[in-house]
Amino acid sequence: MNRHVRVMLVTLLVVTGVLVFLPSGYVGAGGMVVNQGFELEEGGVPYGWNLTGSATCNDTGPVYEGNWTAQITGDNDTLTQWLYLGNSTLPLPITYDVWGWMYVSGNVTGIIAFDFWTGANGTQVSSTTLLSATDTDGAYVERTTTIQAPVGATYLRIRLLGMGWNGGAEVRFDEIGFYPVTGYCFIATAAYGTETASQLNILRDFRDQVLLKNSLGSLFVEAYYQVSPPVAAFIAKSDFLRAIVRGVLVDPVVNLLQWSQGLWRA
Repeated sequence: MNRHVRVMLVTLLVVTGVLVFLPSGYVGAGGMVVNQGFELEEGGVPYGWNLTGSATCNDTGPVYEGNWTAQITGDNDTLTQWLYLGNSTLPLPITYDVWGWMYVSGNVTGIIAFDFWTGANGTQVSSTTLLSATDTDGAYVERTTTIQAPVGATYLRIRLLGMGWNGGAEVRFDEIGFYPVTGYCFIATAAYGTETASQLNILRDFRDQVLLKNSLGSLFVEAYYQVSPPVAAFIAKSDFLRAIVRGVLVDPVVNLLQWSQGLWRA
């Protein structure tokens, strides 16, 4: 049996094991690239974003990824997206990587703003984190940082805007996203009661080195981050459930990955 087949078998076992124990019907946290809507609304407001002022999707000039980019050209232009994190969160803060690519021309500062809320347009429960760029010399530049969702946060607000406008300036945004740091393992973290348990490292390595290397694995990871937070929150409230999930689900998966890591580790 060649290495590729063995890796796929291990992946199938892990994915199947997790899916079997996950209830269906949950909608919760997650996040990868959040600007897929740039490709869905040709020449108009990006799909899934709310507009203040004027902005367009543009397929001419510099585009970083895909065929369209979001372009704003005025001081009052703001694109806003509310990302639902779930109505039941883990009883501990969650750290996310956030990033965005910007093209800035002229005397203006491009800004991507992130903050957490309880309810869309409800109460802001975190400070606002800014990614910014000034004139990018004819190219897209990436800005990255980390942000932490407080306990109880149910929405992430993302805003695209510019500050200090001058005539003829423009800002374009592309490839914007957020992701739990190191592939946050919600259910495993709840089972172990900490995000620093040594067993989580091999789960994160498997995600990075196997699952995210192919489209099917990436879809599974995205689905996992959508359905797992409310499940993890439910588990975290009970020592009995945490012990059951550790013994029946997480520890066997960790043991399987440790046993087979010679097949899939890079």
